[in-house]
Amino acid sequence: MTIKHNREPLTPSRIAAAALAALGAASAIPIPLAQLDFAGLFNAFNIDSGDSPRALLVIAGVGGILTIAVVALAFAGAALALTGAPIARSILIVAALAGLVTAMPLWIPAGVVIGAAALILDANRHAPTDKTHRNLLRTSCVTTRSPKQGEA
Repeated sequence: MTIKHNREPLTPSRIAAAALAALGAASAIPIPLAQLDFAGLFNAFNIDSGDSPRALLVIAGVGGILTIAVVALAFAGAALALTGAPIARSILIVAALAGLVTAMPLWIPAGVVIGAAALILDANRHAPTDKTHRNLLRTSCVTTRSPKQGEA
């Protein structure tokens, strides 16, 4: 197994993407706490589930645990974005979409911010970083013809 080290300098777009991803993940922390409080696993916000059916409480508890995992994934994506790992964009997209599955109505603002961080990383990937590798000939297309019989 080979470990590749990223020796590129820290760019402003990577810093911005990591900050946005961390902001989105941090703003989503109360969501699983509220889900777990509604399920009755602990009392963070003093939410009373009333006489809700037991199945609803189980669904809220499972959703809260899964949302904690999604928040942790978003924080991991933020750290990877800061280091410049190529997988960071994919992890941020997965975190933004998985949050929509685990906590749909409350996750939308956090998901948009995390998705914006992924877009910043995508824009950084397509931007030219070194102008010495550009096409100096500026050819738009190359046409070749196949040799006819007797030529070659």
